[in-house]
Amino acid sequence: MYYVGFTYTESYNLPVWQRIWFIERTNEEFKKAQDANSDASRAAHANSADQRAMRGMARDQVPSRLRRFT
Repeated sequence: MYYVGFTYTESYNLPVWQRIWFIERTNEEFKKAQDANSDASRAAHANSADQRAMRGMARDQVPSRLRRFT
Protein backbone atom coordinates (compact mmCIF):
# COMPACT_ATOMS: atom_id res chain seq x y z
CA MET A 1 0.00 0.00 0.00
CA TYR A 2 3.09 2.21 -0.30
CA TYR A 3 1.94 3.90 -3.51
CA VAL A 4 -1.58 4.58 -2.26
CA GLY A 5 -0.39 5.93 1.09
CA PHE A 6 -2.24 3.55 3.40
CA THR A 7 -0.82 2.40 6.67
CA TYR A 8 -0.71 -1.33 7.40
CA THR A 9 -3.73 -1.07 9.72
CA GLU A 10 -5.82 0.82 7.17
CA SER A 11 -5.03 -1.65 4.41
CA TYR A 12 -5.72 -4.61 6.72
CA ASN A 13 -9.15 -3.23 7.60
CA LEU A 14 -10.18 -2.65 3.96
CA PRO A 15 -12.76 -5.01 2.52
CA VAL A 16 -11.24 -7.59 0.18
CA TRP A 17 -12.97 -6.19 -2.92
CA GLN A 18 -11.39 -2.78 -2.26
CA ARG A 19 -7.94 -4.29 -1.78
CA ILE A 20 -8.26 -6.12 -5.08
CA TRP A 21 -9.46 -2.94 -6.81
CA PHE A 22 -6.51 -0.90 -5.49
CA ILE A 23 -4.02 -3.57 -6.56
CA GLU A 24 -5.51 -3.80 -10.06
CA ARG A 25 -5.67 -0.02 -10.39
CA THR A 26 -2.04 0.36 -9.28
CA ASN A 27 -0.97 -2.29 -11.78
CA GLU A 28 -2.82 -0.44 -14.57
CA GLU A 29 -1.03 2.79 -13.69
CA PHE A 30 2.36 1.04 -13.71
CA LYS A 31 1.62 -0.47 -17.12
CA LYS A 32 0.59 2.93 -18.52
CA ALA A 33 3.73 4.54 -17.15
CA GLN A 34 5.89 1.72 -18.47
CA ASP A 35 4.36 2.07 -21.94
CA ALA A 36 4.91 5.84 -21.83
CA ASN A 37 8.54 5.45 -20.80
CA SER A 38 9.24 2.54 -23.18
CA ASP A 39 12.81 2.46 -21.87
CA ALA A 40 13.35 -0.72 -19.88
CA SER A 41 16.10 0.82 -17.75
CA ARG A 42 13.87 3.53 -16.24
CA ALA A 43 11.53 2.99 -13.33
CA ALA A 44 7.79 3.36 -13.77
CA HIS A 45 7.82 6.50 -11.64
CA ALA A 46 9.95 9.62 -11.39
CA ASN A 47 11.00 9.23 -7.82
CA SER A 48 14.38 10.96 -7.71
CA ALA A 49 14.71 14.08 -5.59
CA ASP A 50 15.95 16.16 -8.53
CA GLN A 51 12.96 15.32 -10.72
CA ARG A 52 10.48 16.08 -7.93
CA ALA A 53 12.17 19.42 -7.20
CA MET A 54 12.08 20.46 -10.86
CA ARG A 55 8.35 19.82 -10.98
CA GLY A 56 7.73 21.67 -7.70
CA MET A 57 6.70 18.46 -5.94
CA ALA A 58 9.52 18.34 -3.40
CA ARG A 59 8.60 17.93 0.26
CA ASP A 60 10.52 19.31 3.18
CA GLN A 61 9.40 16.40 5.36
CA VAL A 62 7.80 13.03 4.84
CA PRO A 63 4.13 12.87 5.94
CA SER A 64 3.98 11.77 9.56
CA ARG A 65 1.93 8.66 8.88
CA LEU A 66 4.55 7.39 6.43
CA ARG A 67 7.53 7.88 8.74
CA ARG A 68 9.08 4.64 9.86
CA PHE A 69 11.41 5.95 12.55
CA THR A 70 10.98 9.10 14.60
